[in-house]
Amino acid sequence: MKKKVNPNRMMLLRLKRRLELAQRGHKLLKNKQEKLMQNFFALVRETTLLRETVEQEFLEISMSYLRGRLMTDRQALQDALELTTSGGELIVAKRFEMSISIPEFSFRLERNDPAYQLGATSPELDRAFEKLMEHFPALMDLVGKENALFKMAEELEKTRRRVNALEYVLIPDLEGSIRTIESKLSEAERSSQTRLMKIKDMVQARGARD
Repeated sequence: MKKKVNPNRMMLLRLKRRLELAQRGHKLLKNKQEKLMQNFFALVRETTLLRETVEQEFLEISMSYLRGRLMTDRQALQDALELTTSGGELIVAKRFEMSISIPEFSFRLERNDPAYQLGATSPELDRAFEKLMEHFPALMDLVGKENALFKMAEELEKTRRRVNALEYVLIPDLEGSIRTIESKLSEAERSSQTRLMKIKDMVQARGARD
């Protein structure tokens, strides 16, 4: 339902300024939307490659662990799992991209020698623990990139809704209101000219009689 407006020149000027502002905002949002789409799909490709690498690495870690578990005494395995601890520091940094706050995660691990007896465990188990420490930072990097994807997707959806609201609602409504006012002002101007011409004819007729 269109909002009723007063058909005067002041309102016409105001609506034209609003239309100009809406069109400028629409153009800026379209540019932002296109740039976001480019960055989003570039990050999708990057994240997909990283995920494949991380999944392959952790599959190898799991296989090493399973082989090591099969070749290690149950008590020795339990001791190794209980003693294999390593402290670390989770670092969260933020970067801004297209007005989006994106957290980036990194993890610093303390590299300690195994606290369990190496002779009591399988080399495969030792290899699994070593690979886990080695590839854990890549897992944190993947977490950060996937988090960035979710945030960019949310921003894309918000930008798309704003673009559509301007393109299909606000701008057409403003253009329709402007056309209506211009039509009514033109009609009023024609009526005024018609009245003036009638008055002029009446004055000329009276002057001819006199």
